[in-house]
Amino acid sequence: MTTPRLFVRGFGAILIALTMVLFLLHVGTSETPEPLPGTPGRTLVDQAGQTLHLSEPVQRIGTPGISMASLILAIGGGDSLQAVAPEVRDNPWLQRLLPASSDLPTPFTRPAGVNLEELLRVRPDLVTLWVGNEPLGKRLEAVGIPVLYLGYANPEEMKTAARLLGQALGPAASARAETFVRYYDDNLRRVAERLADLPESARPKVYYASISPLQTEGRDSMIDAWIGAAGGINLAARAGLSRDVQVHLEDVLAWNPDLIVTLDATQQQAILTDPRWQDIRAVQQGRVLVSPRGINAWCTRAAETSLQILWAARVFHPERFADLDIGAETRRFYQRFYGYALNDEELARILSGAAPLGLTAATPARPLQH
Repeated sequence: MTTPRLFVRGFGAILIALTMVLFLLHVGTSETPEPLPGTPGRTLVDQAGQTLHLSEPVQRIGTPGISMASLILAIGGGDSLQAVAPEVRDNPWLQRLLPASSDLPTPFTRPAGVNLEELLRVRPDLVTLWVGNEPLGKRLEAVGIPVLYLGYANPEEMKTAARLLGQALGPAASARAETFVRYYDDNLRRVAERLADLPESARPKVYYASISPLQTEGRDSMIDAWIGAAGGINLAARAGLSRDVQVHLEDVLAWNPDLIVTLDATQQQAILTDPRWQDIRAVQQGRVLVSPRGINAWCTRAAETSLQILWAARVFHPERFADLDIGAETRRFYQRFYGYALNDEELARILSGAAPLGLTAATPARPLQH
């Protein structure tokens, strides 16, 4: 078990400078300070297995990840969000739901860079990073910035991430995180009950197109989790592939999916206009669909992933979910977790995977998955 680390808010510029000096004098040490006996606060074990001690609820949080930003917002931490990456600041739906996000400092660069001087001016109490970004995390910890690592590839792990964020942000956020967990559990239960007697032969074969038509995700991914839970077969997973993976067109032709779900409209159009894809059953039957998109695509690791299972179940098995109104479900989610009442136009654009009118992403070169 990793030795707990003690981080206290409000050090100020002088103490931060001293921390940097001490780090330079002691490069290579693996020791971290023990919390003092009787220290108030909370101790968390994050999803990298590291132990973190926070002396007070977090009031200023930074993250380079758009999906993590959506989860922070969903559990009531929007006002605490203080430092992001440019792609997060410029996200059109985040700006619509949290207008102050358009002015946030952007010390982070994707996938794992940071301007430390700019970040230190923000004075974050906590930074959240994806598991795997430990080299960046060590740079932050060396100057006194606590790091909480999150990483999830299925609903259970995502619920753990929400709870960790809630515990870090304090009692109100923790209660909101539990509300989110119950909501996600209820959606999973609703779908599972209706599919309990579903024969294997009735499960559609699904291909997911990620940041390019031939980029997909197999086992151990949120994609595989919602496809399976919604009563489909993830063809990449069935072929023995794991996580984010590149495939060949010959693979997709041989799989001959019943349905294709794409990360965005760009991939949908690339598939529909490519003559090489025209013999695939999903293309012939007009079943190449764009995943809904809010702050991030619902099919990824965003908070809206809890809605994706409902959308996918309705698409995969319309006869079993004829009474499921995904529009009404979406309105309730946005009101409940983002505090925002969607109008008809906004709802239609989310369900079609489009940005809100009047706002477009400033940096659209690479679709965001994270």
